[in-house]
Amino acid sequence: MPHSRFLAVCMVLAALAGALLPAGGALAKDAPITIYVDEYAEGQVMSRVARDVIESEYDVPVELKTVSVGPAFLGVANDDRSLFLVAWLPRTHAAYMERVGDQVDNLGELFDGARIGWAVPAYVPEDQLASIADLDKPAVADKLGGTIQGISAGAGEMALSAEALETYGLDDYRLITASSAAMTAALASAIDSHEWIVVTAWSPHWMWQRFDLRYLDDPKGVLGGKEHVDAIASQGLAKSEPDVHAMLKRMHYSLEQINTMLVNAEQTSYDEAAATFISEHPEVIAEWTGHADTR
Repeated sequence: MPHSRFLAVCMVLAALAGALLPAGGALAKDAPITIYVDEYAEGQVMSRVARDVIESEYDVPVELKTVSVGPAFLGVANDDRSLFLVAWLPRTHAAYMERVGDQVDNLGELFDGARIGWAVPAYVPEDQLASIADLDKPAVADKLGGTIQGISAGAGEMALSAEALETYGLDDYRLITASSAAMTAALASAIDSHEWIVVTAWSPHWMWQRFDLRYLDDPKGVLGGKEHVDAIASQGLAKSEPDVHAMLKRMHYSLEQINTMLVNAEQTSYDEAAATFISEHPEVIAEWTGHADTR
């Protein structure tokens, strides 16, 4: 091919590339927003609500990506267009937030009144087991088989639970790692057999509506008190999607709304529970999107 013709072809290809790749890094803007989703039931349903609202109201594609908590925080810190909607603060996810806090954008509280702790079925006699400290009693340890039923290894609650075992001197206990679904299945099985069990629990969660449970007292405060659940975003999202960013900062739920969604999700699916919330709360969605009637 003659040199002049080669240059002409290169110029045409460059022009086509320029037409296909919008100026100013707009290609990144056309990419989906990634919402990292962990096992937390409330995060599963809130992430789907956010996805559906963003896609329907702003015509921006959203991808849900299932990971454990640690990679979720790191993902938001390293990605240009990503979210994590279940940052439990100030205690549960404190270590993760300390690591990436200056690399993410905290959009504020999604809901308040969350809590983690160890829970038992209400039929377990309170005069025998009312506190985490009571787990050290030989008769109690025997009843429980020396085990605490936990959830996934990367969960912030598991790190705090391991700390609780050490703080309370529960050296003979084993913290069982499992999925959240496996934890609730073990809880349901124990209740069906009227057996003793201690699970790493949190609220809101549908288990509190389905089962009669109580938290064990935590006199040393290892597992923390009430928490708030925040949304975090990649720092570039405010620039690439300012309208979506503004909507997310307005997004807020009541604890009752979260509990209702979780019950619906347990009875149907996360997708259906999210769709039901959106269809039943148009005024809430209007407030989030800035379309509320202010007359």
